[in-house]
Amino acid sequence: MIDPESSKEIISEAKAITPEIYKDIAKPAAQEVGSVAGRTVKALLSPIRGMLWGWEQIEKMIEEGVQKRLENIPEKNRKSPEPEIAVPAIEALRYTAQNETLREMYLNLLGNSMDDRKKNMVHPSFVELIKQMNSLDAKVFDKVAQGGSNYQKILNPRIAIKGQGKFFSNALPEWYAGWKIENYSESDVSASFIRLSKFGLIELMYDRTAGKDGYDQIRNSPFLQNTLNLWKSMHQNQELELGGTESIFYVNEYGRQFKSACK
Repeated sequence: MIDPESSKEIISEAKAITPEIYKDIAKPAAQEVGSVAGRTVKALLSPIRGMLWGWEQIEKMIEEGVQKRLENIPEKNRKSPEPEIAVPAIEALRYTAQNETLREMYLNLLGNSMDDRKKNMVHPSFVELIKQMNSLDAKVFDKVAQGGSNYQKILNPRIAIKGQGKFFSNALPEWYAGWKIENYSESDVSASFIRLSKFGLIELMYDRTAGKDGYDQIRNSPFLQNTLNLWKSMHQNQELELGGTESIFYVNEYGRQFKSACK
């Protein structure tokens, strides 16, 4: 490998020969400079390489993690996991083992797949669902799943111009349930709601309600009120108000089964 300084010397000497010969001689040197600069990309990707664990590296982690779960399964109910569940789950752990939230979901899924009492509950598609999730999705789903199959209140808030039927687009998250996840914004959580709906785990029901109680609490949340006040300060010549549509969501049967299989 030629270092950058050597490359400069080669190019300088080549210039002293002839312009025509310089073009041919400088080309390999320039390629070497490019490959040296490429080390920056390699350096940036090197942490990812370290996350692509082999079986030997994750075997101990899997054994210890699953063993804890097997302790809660009677000996007579223990079985080898189905390969269509275990193989892709273990493969996925090669690059998600460093993510505690997703790692625990995979290990729970593996442990439950080794319990013949839960053979009808653990489905191969659950591995693919976890693959599509990030930590936020897992945390949002865990929170909403605590409500079981009950309808939960959610608002589609808008900052509107009073009496004109107009509102500012993108001023507020599309879906807001009155809470957020630590280190993530309300808009991040809203996007996660939409993803979980597309995954088929929850049902977002726009303009559907299950009683009126609870919506005022969401409207009066500090986040919505502070955002409204901010927009009022930016548009003092207009009378703004907080509007929106009252909606509901719930964890469907597939989502409840996924929760049971991954907890």
